[in-house]
Amino acid sequence: MRDVLHSITLTAGLLIAAALSGCETPTKDDSTASLRKAVEAGIERELQLVPEGEPFRPVTQPPSAVAAELGGRIGALDEIGPQRATIGKSLDLGPDLQGQVQQEVAISLQRAIATAVKNNLSARIAQLQPAISEADVVAAEAAFDATLFVSAGYVDTNQPQVVPIINNFRIGSSVQGSRSWVFETGVRRQLETGGSFSVSTDLRQTDNTSPGIEFSPDPAWNSAVRVGFSQPLLRGFGWDVNTATIQLTRNQERKSVQELRATLLDLLFQVESAYWELVVARQQLATDMWSVEVGEQVREVLARRRGFDTKQAQYSDAVATVEQRKSRVLASRRAVRAASDRLKTLMNDPEIPVELETLVAPVDWMVEAPINSNLREAVLSAVQNRPELQIALLGIDDASIRVTVADNQRLPALDLDAQFAFFGLNDSAGDAYSGTFRGNFVDYILGLTFSQPIGNRAAEADFRAARLSRSASVLNYRRALQDVVFDVKNALRNCATSYELISALRSTRLAEAENLRTLLVEEQTLASLTPEFLNLKFQRQDRLASASIAEYRAQATYNTSVAGLYRSLGIGLAVNRIEFEAPDASVASR
Repeated sequence: MRDVLHSITLTAGLLIAAALSGCETPTKDDSTASLRKAVEAGIERELQLVPEGEPFRPVTQPPSAVAAELGGRIGALDEIGPQRATIGKSLDLGPDLQGQVQQEVAISLQRAIATAVKNNLSARIAQLQPAISEADVVAAEAAFDATLFVSAGYVDTNQPQVVPIINNFRIGSSVQGSRSWVFETGVRRQLETGGSFSVSTDLRQTDNTSPGIEFSPDPAWNSAVRVGFSQPLLRGFGWDVNTATIQLTRNQERKSVQELRATLLDLLFQVESAYWELVVARQQLATDMWSVEVGEQVREVLARRRGFDTKQAQYSDAVATVEQRKSRVLASRRAVRAASDRLKTLMNDPEIPVELETLVAPVDWMVEAPINSNLREAVLSAVQNRPELQIALLGIDDASIRVTVADNQRLPALDLDAQFAFFGLNDSAGDAYSGTFRGNFVDYILGLTFSQPIGNRAAEADFRAARLSRSASVLNYRRALQDVVFDVKNALRNCATSYELISALRSTRLAEAENLRTLLVEEQTLASLTPEFLNLKFQRQDRLASASIAEYRAQATYNTSVAGLYRSLGIGLAVNRIEFEAPDASVASR
């Protein structure tokens, strides 16, 4: 009998080996290769119309006829009108919200960026997500950890029972009584192939309390060692199916890292935009203060001439003009404070929190260095570095994993269960286990279970849905690729246009400065200053102020456009010399 049982066990082992080596899903194909071809085709489709071998072209500014005509007077014209609001230049910021003298702290662009990357709340939230996802991966992997189980119990039985009588002889006792202690311990583990394995032992100690009946041995010690194994052979079989949750959580961890990169790239762009906006806001205030200063000079001239050739209406118009310029100063102060608070919020610097009234004073000025660009190289850089494309690729991988799982679920359920146990019995625990390991008493259990839904419609529907989702993920990647190409081209155009705009608006400012200069020269030679002449001076002052601000805004726009280009290429962190490392769970949880 034992030889027969061993033969059955060997046959089952061969069946398991055959299933492990030869079982395949119904629609096994090279889906990874086809997906790779689809992704490569999408990239090639975007690049095929972009010519290769094009040289890098710098952004350029057209020659300025105004600058050529003015020649050596440009330096003098730069001195006419509002000057740069640099550190140390007095700006009338007014009192702060507490009625105190406004305090300022000088901040460079590099410090603003470094502080924001370290302390910005949105960035810190995003930095936690990779650590959370890492913990999720550990939790998913823990499903295959071995489990130790222990149980203990006490059973006290005292029940009446029917007593058989044969030939007037009572057989047995009318009361069934016993006291038993039961202890069980073992280890079980879920296998990556979908099966499970367990090893356990149990020990039972029983005292007979039934009256009129004796047992041998009494008390009795029953011991057992059990080994169990179960394995699905079709549905639910395979490493790729049973570790799908781990693969998906790992992809989620990778996505969270890419999302952190995207958050930091956006943050760098926001900080630089806010920095240059603050520079322009302070320059707007300096320009408005200049307008008030020169406007008051004109108003004073008209005040002295009211008894000579200035009518009251003309003087009142000058007063209204100056007061209007003063109102612009108030609005500019408000804009400076708002721009400073926005930058402080992005930085979240503990030394200058947004709650304090201290204003940020930028020490850097906009640069006009031309950048070199090549559309094909720019697109290739974006394809390699943009987090959105990496996330879209991970989405394709997720969809492929779900297709594999759904495909496997279409198979019939054919499960193998095998168990065997060794038993021992004696009047002590040690002797009982000694008998157990001699192998005189062994039980074998071997079974196969088969099931299959008729029509299998649910599994087939899930499989179709998974394949459609995978197709959608490929289309989503192509859409993300198109968005990236559009973003890159738009960023390159913004840089080129804003760089040209600087030259055009500088020419406008120089022309307006020349207009005011000629008027000032004429003012020195005129025998009398008419109200009409002084009103013209008002107008030219306003036009020069507007042209100056427009030029400064164009410079800020160009610098912001360059930052936007670095973001669109996905290289903003490298350009700003920021080393990107995803935080691990132990660091992020502190």
